[in-house]
Formats: sequence, structure tokens, C-alpha cells
Amino acid sequence: MLPEFGGRGLATDAARLIVGLARAAGRYRFLHAFPAVDNAPSNAVCRKAGFTDLGPCEIEYPLGSMMRANNWRIDLRVDPLA
Repeated sequence: MLPEFGGRGLATDAARLIVGLARAAGRYRFLHAFPAVDNAPSNAVCRKAGFTDLGPCEIEYPLGSMMRANNWRIDLRVDPLA
């Protein structure tokens, strides 16, 4: 996100839209997000979008490099608005 667009809730709205699309597709049970542990804005987006923090993990990102990330997960079979 470009800095001039930050703080408006756009990333959170986009994350919620993706969750809704994934939920409607009905193909998977869970959706995960892996922001870097020190990326406070991205971790906040996950929290605001309804994901649960499962704790830190190591992921390969970008290809060939390991990164410490938080493993955020949302259950697509549970609709909080239902």
C-alpha cells in the first residue's frame, strides 16, 4: 500500500473482500496470511479482518529466502455475520 493511502481501511476492506470471495467459493476450509512479524500494519489488517494469530513461523519468501512471519488463519466455514 502506498503511504498516502494508508490509514483509510482500504487494506482491511480488501482482506475482508478476499475472505468473502474465498468463503463463497466453498473450496477450502481455511485461509492463511503470513505477514512478517515486524510488519505491524499488515498484522493489524489480519486482526481487523477476523483472522486468528496462530503464532510465528518460518516461511520461504521470497523464493530462496526464509522469513519470520505470523501465521494468521480464518475459518471459511464460520461466517461471523450469520
